[in-house]
Amino acid sequence: MLLGLRHNRKLFPAIIMLWWGTAFSLYAATPQIIDAKPFDDGFVIASTDGMLYWTDIDCVHLDSVNLKTELAGIEVTDGSVLAVTPDCMILKVERSGKSSRLCRKQITNNADKVVGIACSGKKTFILTAYGTILSTDDNCKSFTALDFNGTYFLYYDHTRFRAISASDNSIFMAGIHDDGTPAVYTSTAGNIWSERTLTYTESGQTLSLEHQPLSMAYDSRMDRFVLGCTDGYLFYLPGCSHCNAIESKTHSDITAVAFNSGYCLLR
Repeated sequence: MLLGLRHNRKLFPAIIMLWWGTAFSLYAATPQIIDAKPFDDGFVIASTDGMLYWTDIDCVHLDSVNLKTELAGIEVTDGSVLAVTPDCMILKVERSGKSSRLCRKQITNNADKVVGIACSGKKTFILTAYGTILSTDDNCKSFTALDFNGTYFLYYDHTRFRAISASDNSIFMAGIHDDGTPAVYTSTAGNIWSERTLTYTESGQTLSLEHQPLSMAYDSRMDRFVLGCTDGYLFYLPGCSHCNAIESKTHSDITAVAFNSGYCLLR
């Protein structure tokens, strides 16, 4: 069983901790949570106002850092947190509170905004809403840029992106087409991308995902990527696309999702 939480130290409204299908809600004050990642035996959680919170596995608050800048996403690598802002400033943050700016990368379109950051192997990927993928393998000293929508305009429908996630050997990114239908693309190295099928089987019928993706995470324990969607749905993307599955978890949109040791954090 999941142990009871210390009520005087709980964080955030509508964060739900899930363990083997049992849900536990945590209540406190806003702001909006936009990303979460596993960190040691717990989680690190980012909010739009620049706060990072480290918690234990029950989501009890342990440490926090105020970066005093708006955040678009976080990733954990080598025991540190990489935090990226909407205008593509990248910060390296230690749990002790020490932080340093690695770089600020210029985005070509001033209306474009970063939506997330992910690490796969030695590479770091930054994704913008308009489909620019920035990658670096030298600690953010230099970047390679790929215009996804421009490169694949003859192959895939135009996509507005919302989330990116990675394992050691795969990168997934999610968004919506211009007609509002969901889209997911995957790559092994970030150079060549393929569209992931979003069909699933329910009661003997083959259906297509209708809920829009808002967040995404990699569940290392089950070796699968998971979309956090509108209306409180999780959509599971294992290695075999024929094994896709959907599950209703809450009544609210899921703007952040993370997995650690069989626990799932939702916001």
